[in-house]
Amino acid sequence: MPTLKDYLGSLVKDLNYARVIADVESANIAKMYAEDELLRHFSIPRMKIDDTELTIPIAIDELEMTVEKDYQPIDNTSFYAITYAEVKNVFKVSSFNREISTSLRKSIYLQIDSLEKSIKSGAEIKISLDSFIETVSDIAIETIISDKKGRVIFDEILKSNNVNDQMIKEKLMINLVKQLQPAIKKRAVAGKIDSAIVTVESDKLREKKPETLLYIKMKITEESMEWQVMEDADGNIVSKLMVE
Repeated sequence: MPTLKDYLGSLVKDLNYARVIADVESANIAKMYAEDELLRHFSIPRMKIDDTELTIPIAIDELEMTVEKDYQPIDNTSFYAITYAEVKNVFKVSSFNREISTSLRKSIYLQIDSLEKSIKSGAEIKISLDSFIETVSDIAIETIISDKKGRVIFDEILKSNNVNDQMIKEKLMINLVKQLQPAIKKRAVAGKIDSAIVTVESDKLREKKPETLLYIKMKITEESMEWQVMEDADGNIVSKLMVE
């Protein structure tokens, strides 16, 4: 079975050959006109095809898939900003003190780096993200409650919302999943359509499933070539193949 590019190339080749046959026939007609006393005064008929439009049914049998090579699943800066903002949101603060902020920043960036490496290595995105979120949630809570002021904030949240440590963690994890999942780009996989193995025979196409069928609209414009005789800069007579 042919590849799509070979099949389409053969169609163009056949159209070119059809033009050759037509031109040979025009040459034979020209000779006939030249030998006839009356016909020699008539213009010689010659057909020229300006545009040819084809609607071609094919079935894709085999498609070579290519995977994105330079895969960057995460925008680290944006991913960090979303994560840090959500931690502040859950703890109902506009900012943390320098000690908490510095510690959180380093820890989150380290975990983002690990997450990115995990996804690039082929690990499932959901599993990798869940692990990242749980680790970051644990680190965030531990970092905040280990600071005196942070401990006060944490206790106030527990008291005012009538919740415990685990409930705070679960809320943070749920919020992070909602915010971060759309921020991860999946590895792009694409099919190389030009190298696809195709079926083109009408009897075989009838047996194919509808989802494998394609209709290709192809427009071909004729651009003829002709030999032109000219004189070069040195006075030599040369022939060049030029677009008509």
